[in-house]
Amino acid sequence: MTTKPLLVWLVVLLVLVLNGCGGTWVDDSHNFERVFGFNKPADVHVIHSYYWKSSHWSTEYRYLIALRPSSKFTSGLTSPELMTAAIPDATAIDACGDKRPQWFVPKPFMSYEMWVSRRGAAYRVFRDKADGTLFVCDERL
Repeated sequence: MTTKPLLVWLVVLLVLVLNGCGGTWVDDSHNFERVFGFNKPADVHVIHSYYWKSSHWSTEYRYLIALRPSSKFTSGLTSPELMTAAIPDATAIDACGDKRPQWFVPKPFMSYEMWVSRRGAAYRVFRDKADGTLFVCDERL
């Protein structure tokens, strides 16, 4: 095979591989792992989830997830070493993007406790004061 056809095949293969890395997953059983980077504990129930990752070479993603967690999971996720309590408002939820599904933080803002990252990351954690449901979101475009 000559150099030119080989180069063409390598470019085609590279494009296919890079485009295969993106996608949109709604209520997919692997979204917990996509969001948190580890397997879902048995005592955590995913109610709804949305995960989008660009097929672009840079890191672009958006996720929203609603969980019925254990108290241990909630304590770890909202740990004072990682998170700071904040007051939920429209500006805070804008970090979740402007295309949120109806199931994500559906009640008035004051129905939730909220935490933001101490390290300046954009993700937000909301906890329903009435039933303990956690809502976590992040967007990087």
